[in-house]
Amino acid sequence: MTNKTHETNQQHLTELREAAFRFSSKVRGQAGLILDELIDPDGDPISLLADTEGDAGALSLAVPLETITFETWLLGQIGDAEQFDLDIPSHKEIWMNFGAWIGETLRRRHGGHWLVPNEEHANWRLGFSKILLEIAPFRFAEQLLSNGQGAAQNLLSEIERLRENHEEQLERDNGKAVDRFTLNHYIRMHTIPLGQWFVVDFKEMERMWNTAATKDLVKALKKRKSQMPPENGPMIDQVIEGISKAEQSKPLGTQTQDRGLFEAVVQMLAMKRATAPIAMDIMEKFVMPSMYIGIPEKFPPLDEDDIKALHKGIELFELYVDIVPHKYQADDEGFLGCIPEEDLASPFAGQTKLEVGNGDWVIVNPKRFKSMLLEFDSKRLLGRYDEFVKYIANNDKAPNRRDNGRFLTETVGRALADLKACVVAGSKEGHNLLFRMLPPMP
Repeated sequence: MTNKTHETNQQHLTELREAAFRFSSKVRGQAGLILDELIDPDGDPISLLADTEGDAGALSLAVPLETITFETWLLGQIGDAEQFDLDIPSHKEIWMNFGAWIGETLRRRHGGHWLVPNEEHANWRLGFSKILLEIAPFRFAEQLLSNGQGAAQNLLSEIERLRENHEEQLERDNGKAVDRFTLNHYIRMHTIPLGQWFVVDFKEMERMWNTAATKDLVKALKKRKSQMPPENGPMIDQVIEGISKAEQSKPLGTQTQDRGLFEAVVQMLAMKRATAPIAMDIMEKFVMPSMYIGIPEKFPPLDEDDIKALHKGIELFELYVDIVPHKYQADDEGFLGCIPEEDLASPFAGQTKLEVGNGDWVIVNPKRFKSMLLEFDSKRLLGRYDEFVKYIANNDKAPNRRDNGRFLTETVGRALADLKACVVAGSKEGHNLLFRMLPPMP
């Protein structure tokens, strides 16, 4: 980070702190409320939320006075305008102060890092340090101000949900708070491409795309829409609208070669399983090598280079992957540094040249993976890694190091467990295992 960038970031952080202070001071001076007490988990507003969870009627009949007062004050900042409008200077001011207060309150309570990609406050995000989660405080503030009634309860509910997420992580960490995620973790999420495994029923897709009438495809999409969460509705409607322009009595595949449309329909109708996207460098450097390593029975001796790497602060799981030999033979020159070309194919008719850039799909033969992953167990991986940490600690030449690699081991274990499930599903008749590279998070 350059001095100029650091200086700019410090200016933004100062701006956030001052805006948050202005908001809380204004609420205290005009509404007589102390916001820290309003969001106190032991206070009446939060306690009532917990007592009436899932019962909207009970909640509406027993809203604490503090909650009503805060919401009345907050929505009163919109003044005589019919609705919240960021083009109105007074509205924009309260929005900026409110968003800053939300973000700074959560950052102080749980720890975290502001990500400021540009000067547009709506794009500013807060990434937590103990759980891998980003929020957009200014977008949330805009939503609350725009929705009107219920803003205060929605705010308190979200703040309490985030607190509970952190409490659950604290319990998993045996009561010891662990700051796992730095600003760099969140920056990487927006700069490093992501990789994802998924399974497609191409037998069914072939029938719907190349054999069934387009009108039947539309019916299938409408049925799928009814089964999916409401937020997916507009995307499916957009696809249906485009398909509706085709000749309805003929198969859609005989009328268009639109690859984007084909992929959209596949994901809506024929995708059977998918892994969580993971950063490509983690995929190539740790996930795939760990699969080929298997579960080692013993560890090789540490040489001078390994000891030097430990002194320089290498992450312990990185050293584990570097020095433990592969149980299975990988193709070092192959796809993802391990998969031979003969195990790859294109899912698109007529395409012979494989491309694996952002958004590209490639079919991968799951046969080799199956033998490796059948014996894989994430708990066994964690157990062997813990033994590796002890192995390092018992070496007289190794420095006294804290375990800085367990979270990465857990991440790899989850990724391989997900891949194992996809390999099993992708081995079924008519199903295919695919990989795609996605652009970084926006």
